[in-house]
Amino acid sequence: MKIEPLFYRPLALDLLYMCVLSYQQYQQAGTFEVPKGYQFIKAFQASVLGKKEWFGFILESDNAIVIAFRGTQSEANWIADAQIHQRPYPYTQNAGLVHEGFLNIYESCRDELLATYTTLPAKPLYITGHSLGAALATLHALDVATNTNFPSVTMYNYASPRVGDSNFVRTYTSLVPQSRSFINTTDVVPKLPPKVFYNPYTKETMYYADDPLKLLFTIQGGSTVENHSPKTYSVGIWTMSDYPIISPN
Repeated sequence: MKIEPLFYRPLALDLLYMCVLSYQQYQQAGTFEVPKGYQFIKAFQASVLGKKEWFGFILESDNAIVIAFRGTQSEANWIADAQIHQRPYPYTQNAGLVHEGFLNIYESCRDELLATYTTLPAKPLYITGHSLGAALATLHALDVATNTNFPSVTMYNYASPRVGDSNFVRTYTSLVPQSRSFINTTDVVPKLPPKVFYNPYTKETMYYADDPLKLLFTIQGGSTVENHSPKTYSVGIWTMSDYPIISPN
């Protein structure tokens, strides 16, 4: 373990609020209230099992670009969450294997997002997401770090499931060091998919690894839903030390 300096509470809370707005965007058919100090750049959709859904947005402030991805909301999202077969991550060489369901969603919006970035000024990029959105934020952060020219890339996510194997995790942490995953230890979602999963039909064994850049807190919200909710994560961030300690795997 080591003392971790990259934790700025106002940033963690601001980016978590962006995740809340991404849910609002889905629930309101693409509309949401743009926070004060930001300019709306783009709302984007992604395809899940052949159906387009609102999945997030890009905003710009005087000093930064922010992109937020939302979490699971529809039945199709739940099905994609369960597609834990793995595929090679295609946007960074030799980056390991990742969750097929998450990658399928990300691939459907990736070109649109990167094309939008070419129209924006060179400012630091902040990437965020909650739950399924946290997994998409992770896939996007590595892509951006490899294939764009932002002066810096910071990713804060919340309640993230496991995204890829140990090779992917090593590549990701090497190329996106300004990355932190906030985890409530009572939340079941960060424990999925299991670290080792054997498919008796295909005779294939899949391996998933934890993100080593994770910051933990423990809040019992009283239910599985509450333990996973952005509200609980907001409370958890308030309870954290100003100098949290990275959790060992």
